Amino acid sequence: MLFLIPLLHQKQVFAQPAKKIPADKQRSVQWKPEKGQYYFSHSLVFDFDNKTARTKGKIRIYLDPVSGAMCFLKDSSFTQKGKSFDLIIGFPNGKYMFYKTDEAGKKTRTSETVNEMKPDAETVLQRKEDFATYCLPTANKRTEFGLESIEYDLGYTTSDTKDKIWLAKTPFSIYALYGLEFVENAVSMPVSFDYMHLLDADRLITEFSSKDTSFKLIRFGRDPYTAITKSYQELKD
Repeated sequence: MLFLIPLLHQKQVFAQPAKKIPADKQRSVQWKPEKGQYYFSHSLVFDFDNKTARTKGKIRIYLDPVSGAMCFLKDSSFTQKGKSFDLIIGFPNGKYMFYKTDEAGKKTRTSETVNEMKPDAETVLQRKEDFATYCLPTANKRTEFGLESIEYDLGYTTSDTKDKIWLAKTPFSIYALYGLEFVENAVSMPVSFDYMHLLDADRLITEFSSKDTSFKLIRFGRDPYTAITKSYQELKD
């Protein structure tokens, strides 16, 4: 969890919302959750540099713009500790499904719900107040991949340093990405996307820069991927 200090309070400034992305023709054929099949028409690709962990590279996250569901694949999306998942599918309502193949080749799936992705009215109000207090917009803005981003200064209690964060307003939910920080399974992103306490569901971080960590959205667009999971058997507690 980030520890923030108040910056100069002023009128909130947000990027212009991007146009809604319609479902493509393949979705009606490929999107069949009841049969264990999920179609993702787009992907988000980030370039990252984690100086603390001495790692750098790219993160690819597949997206269904219609539902906000996201698919995280082994090696290209997340790192693992102790458990080896082939893929993870997350939904804006807080549900995550984990798919694993063990050493014997047995395929299993488990699920988990992140309750933080269903905030009450008080939490939502606090989030809006925190954003207005802690994020100070600069005069910088840009448009990339059809998304307008605005730059903000972000402060911390542990130092006087103000990091840079760029935010875009999307026509789909980002919470499946931010909520991955809360899952109990031993999985994490190469860099932290722990901003659900500060950002609304339609606020995408397109760039973040600090002394120790940086990441930037370098691609967003069509990149079809179909996750076929029917061979994974549910593993119950």
